[in-house]
Amino acid sequence: MKILFLEGDLSRPGGTERMTARLSSALSAHHTVHIISLHRQNAALFYPLANAVIHKTLPEQSTIGKIRAIRRYIRQNRVDTVINVDTGMGYIGICAAAGAGTNARVITWEHSNFYNNWDSRIFPHLRRFAAKHSDVMVVLTARDKQNYESGIKHCVPVHVIPNPAPETAGDVSYHTTSKTVLSAGILGKIKRFDRIPEIGKTVFARHPDWNWLICGDGPERKKLEAAVREAGLENNIRFVGAVQNMAEYYRNAAVYVLTSDMEGLPMVLLEAKAHRLPLVSFDINTGPSDIIRDGVNGYLVPPYETDTMAEKLCALIENAELRKAFSDNAVMDMEKFKEERIVETWEKLINNL
Repeated sequence: MKILFLEGDLSRPGGTERMTARLSSALSAHHTVHIISLHRQNAALFYPLANAVIHKTLPEQSTIGKIRAIRRYIRQNRVDTVINVDTGMGYIGICAAAGAGTNARVITWEHSNFYNNWDSRIFPHLRRFAAKHSDVMVVLTARDKQNYESGIKHCVPVHVIPNPAPETAGDVSYHTTSKTVLSAGILGKIKRFDRIPEIGKTVFARHPDWNWLICGDGPERKKLEAAVREAGLENNIRFVGAVQNMAEYYRNAAVYVLTSDMEGLPMVLLEAKAHRLPLVSFDINTGPSDIIRDGVNGYLVPPYETDTMAEKLCALIENAELRKAFSDNAVMDMEKFKEERIVETWEKLINNL
């Protein structure tokens, strides 16, 4: 098969970009795989691609110009399957494939969830267009499949395919003496890292010898750093920027915390789980409850009770045996997140379109 992924910018760090790189590389073992990026902010791609993957960035032009360029590419390369990376890309891939004069089928791949509209009035319309005019939708959780099927009349078939957890290098052992809390992600509004200073006031008043590292960069960084200084927590909460070696941070952490308002299937939780970290997260609409067993390998906190999250985090800090028990139970449910199983599901979907 000849497969074309359409995505925003592979030079950016982020879960969507990471999953595009991983899936396209895995599929390139048995198919001809192309990626077209609409933009390119940085010179180098942030995540490596397999050598067989053909990547192209479109020149800056109007949306109509981009659709026409993609349409030509589909026709010239005899593309069989177009995969729109995220619902906002849906209308571009659908319109391009429709006019290509080929039998290219279109999959729109949801990376967040049905209710996340990125503070945009236009995005709900883009989602509905994709859900009505793609050949199939792929979502990350069973709950989001229900959201689509109940929220959109005449929705195309919806398939649930989770993202894979990372393959860890060698045996992973939990750092039992670590005093580091870890969070990571793009420093944007939806991730709600601004809750960390509020939570930290309680945590570090009791445990001043602990620290909280935040990996990632983004538009909210200066504002977040100012909030940490205002809370007087700059000695405990540190921003380390975007990193390539996240595995090292997971290996040296004691607990992972997710403070987001919304997620699809949070890759950071899967990565932390693969590194056997106890997890603490708000029990938001989709994602965390697929990964965390409350009271077994982590805590699911009612949204958005920061006081409760602080207490759960303190409970773990104050009980090394509990942290170790949660770590020992981290491997529960990991089988459904194995990459080879997920790639096989994608293969079946693509071959049966």
